[in-house]
Amino acid sequence: MSTAPTPANAAATSTGTAAPGAGPATSTTPAKTKKDSPPESARDTIESIIFALLMAFLFRTFEAEAFVIPTGSMAPTLYGRHKEVHCHECGYPIVVGASDEVDNKDGTLINRLNQVVCQNCGGVTDAYEDVPFNGDRILVNKYPYEFGEPDRWDVFVFKNPEQPEMNYIKRLVGLPGETIRIRNGDLYRVVDGKASILRKPPEKQRFLQIPVYDDRYPAEKLLAAGWPERWAAVEKTGQPNGNGAIDGWEPTDLGWKHDPKTREFRLEKADAAPRTIRYRHYLATPEVWQSLASGIDVRPAASLVADDCGYNNFTVRAPFNDGISPANLELGAYWVNDLTVNFGLELTAIDPGAAVVLELLEGVYQYQCKIDPSSGMATLTETSMTGNVTVELASQQTSLRGPGTYAITFTCVDDRLCLWVDGSLVDFGPKASLEHFATADSLPHPRDRSPVGITVAGAQATVRDLLLQRDVYYRTAESHCLHGLEDQLARLLGNVEQWSELYSNTEKCQTRDLQVDRNGFLAFGDNSPRSSDSRFWRDTQSVPRDFLVGKAFWIYWPHGIPFLNGGKGFTVMRHAVDRDVIKDKSWLNYPKMTFPFYPQFWRMKRIR
Repeated sequence: MSTAPTPANAAATSTGTAAPGAGPATSTTPAKTKKDSPPESARDTIESIIFALLMAFLFRTFEAEAFVIPTGSMAPTLYGRHKEVHCHECGYPIVVGASDEVDNKDGTLINRLNQVVCQNCGGVTDAYEDVPFNGDRILVNKYPYEFGEPDRWDVFVFKNPEQPEMNYIKRLVGLPGETIRIRNGDLYRVVDGKASILRKPPEKQRFLQIPVYDDRYPAEKLLAAGWPERWAAVEKTGQPNGNGAIDGWEPTDLGWKHDPKTREFRLEKADAAPRTIRYRHYLATPEVWQSLASGIDVRPAASLVADDCGYNNFTVRAPFNDGISPANLELGAYWVNDLTVNFGLELTAIDPGAAVVLELLEGVYQYQCKIDPSSGMATLTETSMTGNVTVELASQQTSLRGPGTYAITFTCVDDRLCLWVDGSLVDFGPKASLEHFATADSLPHPRDRSPVGITVAGAQATVRDLLLQRDVYYRTAESHCLHGLEDQLARLLGNVEQWSELYSNTEKCQTRDLQVDRNGFLAFGDNSPRSSDSRFWRDTQSVPRDFLVGKAFWIYWPHGIPFLNGGKGFTVMRHAVDRDVIKDKSWLNYPKMTFPFYPQFWRMKRIR
């Protein structure tokens, strides 16, 4: 049984910035002769320097300031000290936190990050010798909070109420005087005893999604050993289990043809019969990989999608022991029902009556988006298993019309259905927002192990670049849930009935109310399992208004990418270590900074 990881303190370290354009003042005095120039020139220089420093100080004080993110409490939105490796099994690019390697007071090396678990395939990769990187350097705009009020979902910097000398960075989720309820991973605002869900703006929501499975990175060894593909062509047979069936969906050779090299599914002719591919959550754990390496047969079992955050999936090696095994890591404990599916769709032939149907499951509910590729009209429907009644929610015109290649994103997040076609949000209006009771039962169904489907009828089609994501899941962080219970839940994710029974008997893990002060704000980290935020503070759960520093708005320097010397660069600075304690040369020579490097332009972006 693993112990609960220590939440990251997420202190944002100020670095200061220079004021753009604050250069020496232009002199308007007559030109001096060479003889009398030095005294006047020296004075002008001193005045110019003082003026520039003053302008920089004023800019830093009232406009913007630069900060360094030290920990991963806001991952994957913002990275703290971390490592970047590629999974040895599937090639997936892994970003994993490394702030646990150093003492947060003096930066002394106290641990070495050892192994990481890939969130895409579950394989274990050695990261002991990989170079660590500093956290993101960001700009914080102070102006908005000087003359206006913060907005919900802002990423903001503030002084920690328990340690005012430290700056923290979190996401603002609660406004003054509100009662915020955490329930089943979502956030609600409670007014007069009635709870209403808090929905993120669609564009912000889209950038907050966390990867579950990227089909472009298959684990070849796993598949060669007989492990099922996550995505498969299926047909409804009515057999609930057996032969790889989940909820009556059984793998088939009819219709879709899968190319394991290009990772594409193709319908080579326009078949009038609906043909479906579905995602099955066959996540291999480190134990599965270890068994396969030992020649032990493993029976694949699909499980629920959980709140695993790959940034946290690491082990550390201490000076005198190797730490825990990857098999003892808690890789998510809570079922996440807010999902996002992304894929590329190519239509080359369309018959009359053709349809493209996108499906997301959430417990007893089935949500579909049916698109007519002849007209581009999309229709949202909701079907409840309890009454087996289908309700049409909304319809809207889309740009998915006629043959062509389209980028599709379909989500059911925060009790709202959203569809993007080629990056443009389709406006279904308020009826796309689902009206479920905040107190309604929200337990998984066995079919939630295969929660996503794509069906095409009457069209020749290709589906590629399949990517499944999940929403941020906010844990209640009640102490009752932290002491072993989450490990138990994690072990039961493959047994839906037992997981549901344990979860339903632990009310404190499902629901928690937090009261925001009348002059305060509620702050949560995006990396909920590893964030020290309002949920953990003892004296107050609110950030006082006068503790606000500003709104984080830009990543201006993620970190440099080293090159030469095998892609690691050359060491120019090593970590500080206690040489009276540590004698191991691999610790004494551990690089802290390498050179040369080039900028990571693709992560220089606006913070959402």
